[in-house]
Order: sequence, then C-alpha cells, then structure tokens
Amino acid sequence: MGERKIFEPEKLEKKLISLGEAEMQLFKFMMGRPNGAILTYATDKLIAQLLEEKGLLIIEPGDKVMIPKAIQKSYGIIWTDELEEKNRKQNWMYKCLEAGMNLYGVMTWEVLGKLFRLRYADATDEEIKEYFDNTPVNYQWFMELDGKLVVNGYEENDYYKHLEEVQGDTSFYIPKEEEVEELFDQGSLISRESHAALRDFIVETFDCDKDVAAVRVKELYDAANDHMRVNDAAEAFAASDEDGLFAFPSDEIHVKFIEKYMEMTRECRVRDNRGHDYYEMVALMSLKNSGRSSSQEKKQVPIRRGVKIGRNDPCPCGSGKKYKNCCGK
Repeated sequence: MGERKIFEPEKLEKKLISLGEAEMQLFKFMMGRPNGAILTYATDKLIAQLLEEKGLLIIEPGDKVMIPKAIQKSYGIIWTDELEEKNRKQNWMYKCLEAGMNLYGVMTWEVLGKLFRLRYADATDEEIKEYFDNTPVNYQWFMELDGKLVVNGYEENDYYKHLEEVQGDTSFYIPKEEEVEELFDQGSLISRESHAALRDFIVETFDCDKDVAAVRVKELYDAANDHMRVNDAAEAFAASDEDGLFAFPSDEIHVKFIEKYMEMTRECRVRDNRGHDYYEMVALMSLKNSGRSSSQEKKQVPIRRGVKIGRNDPCPCGSGKKYKNCCGK
C-alpha cells in the first residue's frame, strides 16, 4: 500500500490534537520506529485501525504498521509543547463529557465549564466551547439543544424537557477531578463503598477477576440509571455471560446479590437527580421543604449511609415514583 495524501499542516495539527490518550501513545510509539513495527496485541491493532482511518499510519500485510515518511517529517516540524498541551486539554474535555453523560441527562454550559475548570482553572468560555466543538463523534455524547447540552437520545419525544421539568431548580452535583477520571476509566464510581462491595461480592461469588467484575458493575450502574427494575437487572446480570459464569448458584446468593445491588443503587449518582445519589436527594428535598438556603445545605445536612428506605420514600432508582410502587414491589 502506498503512502497516503499528506495533510496540510493545519489539518495534521487538528488530527493530532484530537487523538485520545491511547491513540497518541501508539502514535508516539510508532514515531520511535521509523521503519515500522509488527503489532501483536489485539488492543494495539484496534487502535492502529483508528489511526489508519484518520490517515496517520498505514497497516501493511502481515500486520506491519508504519507512519508515512512525510507525516513523520511534518510531525517533527509542527509538534510543539503548545500543541501537546492542546491535546491534553482535548482529552480532558473527553473525560468531562464522559462524566457528564454518566451524571446528567441535560447539562448547562456553566456546568461543563465547572467540570473543565477542575483541571484548567483559567480556561475561558470560548476555549471550552472550542474544545467541545472539536470533539470527534466517538467522544461526543451530547448535542446542543435549546441552549443546553443534551445527552444523545434524550431529545427524542422531548424527554429532556420532561427531565428538566421534574428536576426543577435542583442543583447539579459537581464531581471531584478524581471522580471525572474514574467515570472515564471505569464508567462508574467503584471508589464508592457500596459499588466496591458489589464488585467484591461478584469477584468472590463467581470467581472472576476485578476488571471483569467492574464491567458488570458498570452495566448494573447503567441499569439503575435507565430505571430497570431490580429483578430485571438481576436477570440481565445472570445472562451477561454466554457460558453461564454469572448464573446464581442458589436462591440465597440471588437474594444476597439483590441486597448488594440495592445498596449500590442508593449510592448511584443518577442522571435524573442531576448527579446526586438517593441520600443526597433526600437531604436536598428536606432542605427545600424546610426552606433552608443552599448555603446552609452543605454545612448543616450530613449525608447518611445505610438508611433503610421507607415504602413511601422516593425510589433510589430515580424514577420519581414511591419505593413501594417501583423497585419495592
């Protein structure tokens, strides 16, 4: 296969800035091998295919991969510390959008700004908008709609309007920088006590490693966010491996799993709650009903853990129904 048409410097810069962390790592690895290399790991081959689609390298017969000479030369001329910093900022935008997708159904520009400034405190609104606009489709989970950022799919049947109507003036939960990283890497907050307890229960009960269990927890986190009923979530979990690895060996284990799952749902940062978990929402509603100010909110209301859910309490899955009429059936 011959070398591809070389991009103009500006186009090459744009493509390099937009590379994800794994893509950039492989690209730089290949830059250190000007005569090409044979990739053996499946993950590296997949990333190489993405880079080939962007025209940044060539995959030859026998899985030999190389960067065209002209691109190697252009990279040496145009790549600067400034462009590397832009690449880091673009990757941080990817992580902010991933966190936003896991925490919010609808997000304001102000909230995206708060997320981005967790790491880049001096970033301007214009800069943040530019990185959002430059986000490739495979990292873009939000669309701009009516001046808001709406998760793709939520615009159907105006669900995002319904969501905003239900949420009213509820504040947005703003995660810590470490949580943004964790949501990007794990898809859920394994660092939370009940999430970690569910993962460890899966590891011990079904004899799998932590990474596999973490994937299952991510799927259960999504199930809670998508209002899936508890028994349906348990059934989907049991069927999540075609070899039956996660089939429940006994009714006792089944019940124990549901208990662990319900504990996790109470600590889930739910989109319908603007990223707040069940306990935080109960505290926010209590404050609202008592007429306290938002400034008192953080100082005077402790977040309780391990509280038993009453039958008339809001369901922790975020459906808006009473517990007895939803997951408590």
